Amino acid sequence: MFNRFTQESRAAVVAAQEAARELGHDWIGCEHLLLGLADRAGTPASEVLASLGAGRAELRSAVSEVVGPCVDRPDAAALEALGIDLEEVRRRAEEAFGRGALERTRAGRALGRTSGAIPFTARAKEALQLALEAAVARSDREIRGEHVLLGILDEEANVGLTVLAHLGLSHADVRRALDERLERDAA
Repeated sequence: MFNRFTQESRAAVVAAQEAARELGHDWIGCEHLLLGLADRAGTPASEVLASLGAGRAELRSAVSEVVGPCVDRPDAAALEALGIDLEEVRRRAEEAFGRGALERTRAGRALGRTSGAIPFTARAKEALQLALEAAVARSDREIRGEHVLLGILDEEANVGLTVLAHLGLSHADVRRALDERLERDAA
């Protein structure tokens, strides 16, 4: 399916992964996809979101408030207060098990040391599948950011919709604004 994604929509998915990492989350959900879309300035999806007051900064704040930090992620300062030096743990793990040893463990991921792919939630996967369906329904040959946004809007009960609601937006509000934008662009 990703072979049908445009460079712009792929970049939005990569930005979603980066946003998840920045927030200390070990999953990519619809909330992260929204952040990824908002990050792609100048695209129909980002412009529609921004016009509704859901730009990158607003979405990031709302995601932080709605989801919060990953509860498994330890606070480095708290661990340091207990006499645990995370860099020393890393050095010893690499000394014993090789370079990158800590990143390959659950503990390493909890320390924010992920280097590989972060998994998508079931809802995010469904939203991406719905993006494909939206592209097909519109007779588009490729999946663009606006299709991903439509997929998020069409996927039931996802955290992305909760984040939008936190900003005072219903999925119908966003859908209407996106549909209007796409009609204007098609004319």
